Amino acid sequence: MNFGVLRKCFNHTLLQKCLSIESCRKLNSTCTAIPLDHRGLIHVTGKDSSPFLQGLITNDITFLNVEHEHKTNALYSMILNARGRVLYDMIVYRPMTDDHLNNDYLLEVSLNAVADIIRFFRKHKLRKNVDLIDVTQLYRIWSIFPNEPYMWNNLTNEDVREKLNFKTRDGLIIGHSDPRHYKLGIRIITERQTNISSLTDNCKEEQNITLYKKWLYKNGVAEGTDDIPSAVAIPLEYNIVFLNGVSFSKGCYIGQELIARTHHTGVVRKRIMPVKIDNYATLANSFSSTPSNDVEEKLDHEVDDETNKQHELSIINVNTKRSAGKLRSHIENEGIALIRLNGWDNELRIQNGDVSIKPYIPSWWPPLDEATKLEMRILDQKAVNS
Repeated sequence: MNFGVLRKCFNHTLLQKCLSIESCRKLNSTCTAIPLDHRGLIHVTGKDSSPFLQGLITNDITFLNVEHEHKTNALYSMILNARGRVLYDMIVYRPMTDDHLNNDYLLEVSLNAVADIIRFFRKHKLRKNVDLIDVTQLYRIWSIFPNEPYMWNNLTNEDVREKLNFKTRDGLIIGHSDPRHYKLGIRIITERQTNISSLTDNCKEEQNITLYKKWLYKNGVAEGTDDIPSAVAIPLEYNIVFLNGVSFSKGCYIGQELIARTHHTGVVRKRIMPVKIDNYATLANSFSSTPSNDVEEKLDHEVDDETNKQHELSIINVNTKRSAGKLRSHIENEGIALIRLNGWDNELRIQNGDVSIKPYIPSWWPPLDEATKLEMRILDQKAVNS
């Protein structure tokens, strides 16, 4: 694939639009660019690549078509197994070239899952004209976000992308606000040797992946195999709808039946939520090397058993002593946990540990449906949003 003749992956007018001097000065002091070297890239190409991906991912690949009314250059999606459990999550990009009919896609996935995903795709490729190439070493993925989130509280998708005012397109492959939600910042893909400073003066490069992970956790977002246990996680519990990762109007794909039935007829009783952790330094004393009891038999995908030996921590309701969820991941006092919604506002702590857990509703969550409000005993969502 020749990315040397890239057209407008951004709205060119927005890129050239000037901000006020004061706004630019503020952004200069707060914008951070972090290379995501724990993420990998798979190039999917071939004349059958669009229908091939359409039959495997939860989102609608046609949103990436140039002629689509809701056209975008990036979308979030998941791959499920036949039982509707998450195998992998990903961001799908379509770099725009002079050829509007190209069938090239870039899939951003966990680096440690690249080989497994390519193997999974090849098993389903059959005789389709599709090529799958690991291009991780050719390009670099970046996340760009503000250190002062209050500055972007009232921005829209378009506003986020215009903030960078790129000096050049040389070495820039993709640039797009995070398709999960614009408050998660901006995703860009560059050629491997390209430095952020050569593209924009508005961002400081920071070689600290924990800043990025902590930003995700503050917003209650699980990402990759570290946070989403393969063949175990239920997509609706991991907020696939909130994160714009599923289409309920597209055709069939693997695992569709369970996710569609639950969405239309059921209530999601557990969700990934951001949590504040008190006394987090003592968490290590509470870890168990025993695999989670939630691990179910994997179908249609070979995964090493070690993948699902999640070092989880059980969370209990202090008053009832019953299970209230599981802590999935954390960095210091910021974490994400799979929380039972009917007890999210109770006093919670880590089982067998003196560690308090306090879930909260992130500000970006959309308005909750009445069934979820009832489950969470919420009368006014605005009053409890962080």
